[in-house]
Amino acid sequence: MACRVFISADIEGVAGVVTSLQVADTARQYQEGRELMTAEVNAAIAGAYDGGATDVTVCDSHAAMQNLIPSRLDERAVLVRGAMRDSLQMEGMDASFHAVFVTGTHGRAGTADAVMDHTWNGAVIYNLRINGRTVNETELNALVAHRFGVPVALVTGDEATLAQTRETLPDAVMVPVKAGRARGAAASVHPAEACRRIRAGAAEAVRTRGNIAVPAVPSPLVMEIDYMRTDMAQTAALVPGVARIAPRTVRVEADPDTMFRIQELIVYRLRYEL
Repeated sequence: MACRVFISADIEGVAGVVTSLQVADTARQYQEGRELMTAEVNAAIAGAYDGGATDVTVCDSHAAMQNLIPSRLDERAVLVRGAMRDSLQMEGMDASFHAVFVTGTHGRAGTADAVMDHTWNGAVIYNLRINGRTVNETELNALVAHRFGVPVALVTGDEATLAQTRETLPDAVMVPVKAGRARGAAASVHPAEACRRIRAGAAEAVRTRGNIAVPAVPSPLVMEIDYMRTDMAQTAALVPGVARIAPRTVRVEADPDTMFRIQELIVYRLRYEL
């Protein structure tokens, strides 16, 4: 029986990664961050196959979305990379998949002891709410997965982020690889140990995916975004359907598919002078 796994891969939650020196493509330790990220994704791919997956798609989901090293990625996986696409961290996701993994994830902005906490674009967005609940990126990705009836089966990252995510994804396998000590500090397990844990967790996630509840996604959804500055909210409100409800806050009410596309537009594609 076919079992297709979709992996959305971020970097801030990877073991050993603690500051922007490792996650920005112009930073001096970025190559190290890329290598650590690629190794953890490979562990998730291997674990997925250990658990019975028949094919795996990996979506590079950090910043410009060209972080994973293609030549070092497990040859069995298909890699989606490159920015300015239709979906933020879930490009290529559809109802043909049977499980979603989110690797290397981080807490929402304002999360204590979460490494590099932020929501989507930290220079532009402070926080984002869906139907009144402040959510992190994994929870937003879960909405996309649930829209297609697919469970989020595995999440990896730091302890504070996983505790936060467990509130909305209680059935997913959670694999902590570090404990935050501050926004830019953590106590990490060795990268090899992190990969062993992720591989085992991924295999378990595939085997137990049928036990994970997939909640219905309500329609319409209401999204509120708090921007870092007033002019950013003013610019976003130029988009039809986006209402400015406070000096730094906008509101959108739409069916899920429309809302996801508007989110892509007002989070990334609009140009905000920094």
